[in-house]
Amino acid sequence: MFGTNGSAGIAVTDPTKQEEIYRALETLKKDELGWKKSVESFIGPHKPPPEEQFLLLQVIEDFLNKRYHSSNSQDVAIIRNFLLHYTKTSRSSPEDQPVFLTNKMAHIFSLVFAADFPERWSTFFNDLFFNDNITDRKVAFFYLKVLLAVDVEVVNRDIQRTKLESDRNIKIKDAMREICINEIAKSWLSIANSLSGDDVIQCLILENIASYVDWIELDLVANDYVMTYIISKFQNSATSEAATSAVCGLLEKGMPAEKKVGLALTIMAVLRNSGLLTVNDNNDEDEVTRVGSLVNTLGLVLLDVQNKLCASSILEKEQSCCVQEMAGLAESAIVVLNNEDPDLSCLCVDYIRAYASFLVKFHPNDTNFIEKVIRTGLLRYVMGDDLTVGGDGEDEVEFQEYRKELRSMLNVIGLKRPEAIVNAIEPWTAEVTAGGSSIPVNRIEALLNIIFHLHEIIPSNMLQTPREGISQRAARLPIVILEGLVLDGRCPAVHVLYFELACRYERLLVLQNQPVTITHIAGAFLDQRGISIPSANVRTRIVYLFCRFVKSHKTVLGPLVSEVITRLAPLLAVSPQSEANQLLSPDDQGYIFESTATLIVFGDLSSEMKSQYVGELATTLAMKFENGLVELNAARARKADEETIQSILQFMANIIGYSSRMSKAFNNAQSMKACNCIEIYLKLVKLFVETLSPENAFLLESTRQFAHRLVVSMEEELMPYMSGIFDKLALVSTDLDSMHHLLIFCHQTVAKYKKAMLTSGVDLGNVLAIAARASLQEQENNVPAKDDSQRALLYVQRAFVQLLFTVIVSDCTPALNNTPGLIDHVLEAAARLALSSDQTAQKVALASLTKISPIIPSWSARTLRVALEIPSLPHITPSDAGSTLVVHEVCATLTSLHQSDPDGFSRALRELVPNGFSDELLSALNTLKGKNLDKQVMNLYASLKNQTSQ
Repeated sequence: MFGTNGSAGIAVTDPTKQEEIYRALETLKKDELGWKKSVESFIGPHKPPPEEQFLLLQVIEDFLNKRYHSSNSQDVAIIRNFLLHYTKTSRSSPEDQPVFLTNKMAHIFSLVFAADFPERWSTFFNDLFFNDNITDRKVAFFYLKVLLAVDVEVVNRDIQRTKLESDRNIKIKDAMREICINEIAKSWLSIANSLSGDDVIQCLILENIASYVDWIELDLVANDYVMTYIISKFQNSATSEAATSAVCGLLEKGMPAEKKVGLALTIMAVLRNSGLLTVNDNNDEDEVTRVGSLVNTLGLVLLDVQNKLCASSILEKEQSCCVQEMAGLAESAIVVLNNEDPDLSCLCVDYIRAYASFLVKFHPNDTNFIEKVIRTGLLRYVMGDDLTVGGDGEDEVEFQEYRKELRSMLNVIGLKRPEAIVNAIEPWTAEVTAGGSSIPVNRIEALLNIIFHLHEIIPSNMLQTPREGISQRAARLPIVILEGLVLDGRCPAVHVLYFELACRYERLLVLQNQPVTITHIAGAFLDQRGISIPSANVRTRIVYLFCRFVKSHKTVLGPLVSEVITRLAPLLAVSPQSEANQLLSPDDQGYIFESTATLIVFGDLSSEMKSQYVGELATTLAMKFENGLVELNAARARKADEETIQSILQFMANIIGYSSRMSKAFNNAQSMKACNCIEIYLKLVKLFVETLSPENAFLLESTRQFAHRLVVSMEEELMPYMSGIFDKLALVSTDLDSMHHLLIFCHQTVAKYKKAMLTSGVDLGNVLAIAARASLQEQENNVPAKDDSQRALLYVQRAFVQLLFTVIVSDCTPALNNTPGLIDHVLEAAARLALSSDQTAQKVALASLTKISPIIPSWSARTLRVALEIPSLPHITPSDAGSTLVVHEVCATLTSLHQSDPDGFSRALRELVPNGFSDELLSALNTLKGKNLDKQVMNLYASLKNQTSQ
């Protein structure tokens, strides 16, 4: 049928045939008779190979999912005969079917069951299975598979269902309880006894019990026969895991606490007497898995039952038994937790966490278990010898997730008993700091990691604002490590963690009476323990942390500025050589330049010395940039390859980036002007801007970012250069993306300098006119962005209206009067964007029109028409949060126009909208405010839309 000539198994793995098979499969699914053809192929005399059978089943599955529920009686009969035929022929077949085909067929049976039971086929199990020899191995195997598939289709709560499906499934379960569930439960034991030596069948039975126990009558499984059967399967390694799942399923079955307590205590006694809850360090993986799963489930159930009984003040004797049994389980849980395999160790973490919380709250004097949990948790926190400290392999990543579980477990203790955590960590800290290189790397890394995450274990305020007592002791832990740890180069990951600690606990360092620790850490940062570490994969992180450290402690490091800069000098060298030949990457060097400039600006230096140091750095960078420009021109003259030219341009862009990073050192306290560095940066911007051209467009982004930094750092000193900066940026900003960033830069400058921009030589009107044309260049304003080009256009539109709004509120509108008709063109573009489907642009565009109306009264009428039209747009709906914000802006606009000229507003409103609507709107504007007004206007337009659609 699929044109595979009996070789479907080969064809489905052959890329040249897969597309052909897929097309044939989809064609058959769409064919109204395709499912019948598939059924006929199954029941015909020449059965296709298993791979093709699987494809045919997909066609039948598609029919069952989409059309079977509305089938006529004839089609229902065909499907029913197909299932009956399959059970008959598969039983008599001399060969077992492939597992993938059996699973797919079981799924087909479950779909038919879900659709037909009980109305169309109440005797489903009788007709297909119970009338045959259910203890026959083939029949039993498929029958148990079908039951599991039915559970997935009808019961499984992990699968999201529609309300219709949920209602259907409830109906099916109720009918099964009445019609067939008793027979199904009996069949499990019949099959188990008849095929007692078949481990596969036994596992399937146990899986069925685990799946169905949640919703069938308790007596069907919680009886002497079934419990004895389940317990007996713990002794066989092949069935132990399935037996554990069955018991856990039984324990987790929902029922009232007063009923469940007896079941839980009974099961507990049976398991304990059978030796199934005892574990030691010599047990194998299967035994630990079994005990861990049982202890965790039993413990959580007992704890939950005890809490509920206690809350209801009933069955005090049973409550006492629960507490006693929980204590017994706790010892086994600790043994499991101490297992060296993280997958096994975490089996009981949930119970230990819950039980520890219970003890801390209700039995605070019972410290023995708490101390064991802390001791074992910290021991297991150390990475095993089979793992690589600092590695990023799958095992190492999983171990970090395991550590999160351990921290969560310790947290329930640390929140109430932080002294117990600190008492356990203090000796470990003393051992590591005193032992030096004799301490194994994995123990050092584990300690640093847990100190780094200590705020996840004990109250975080203890590490932020330490007071006397335990808080002060906790806060001393990271300081002791930072003062005493020997960084011997054995493990780069330890070095990184050390510097991470220095940055995380920077506040504690500031609180130290003497700055010795800070200078000690700075020294470690500056040599091969830190930014000069040979390991490249951690160097970048350390460089970033150094920059953070310097910015946090710039005042303390001030007296050391000369010494630090001397040690940093070799790292400040830049060259156009390949990045691979340099110690630091360009990003790393950017952080070094920022750190150096910060040290200079906040160092114990006069403003003249600061200017000299910054000037030397800037001069070096300028010289390197000019050399790069010469090399670039020479390369182009000799028609060098594109890769060579690109590497030179990248080098020049890096230099501009370093200059930008240096400017981040200045702030309000230590401004560029106060440090006599204005002229230095003006020379740099002049050099960079003059180099910018369409041919050197690669430098646009770095140059624009540098200009951004100067706007932040300078005042009126930048004004004489502003026109040249804008002209060059505009010259090279030829696409939508670069236009977007140019508009953002323009917005920044107008927002800061306001009316001063009118005398800067920058033609703001021209910038807005270009942006307006770009915003309206396509007629897709009402279509959401679907690709990069439309997204870029959307960003330009938003930046345009934001700039327009800023120009208006910054009193820069005279810039729009230089060219006749320009202001109308710009405002018309804003009006069209106010009517677009982008709600962000809508709000700002309308706000701009509202602000301009008092300045240019002739635009008030147009603004009113736009404001009245916006709520009627299709995408404005009461249920949409974004629409609410847009309508709020509409109400603000209407209120502003109404207040400025009440009579004129009323006349204009009645000319534009029907009388009844205008009266209601005027009434709302006169009587309501804020959210109440927004809601009323939204409701008025919703009502108007409904009337229009009818």
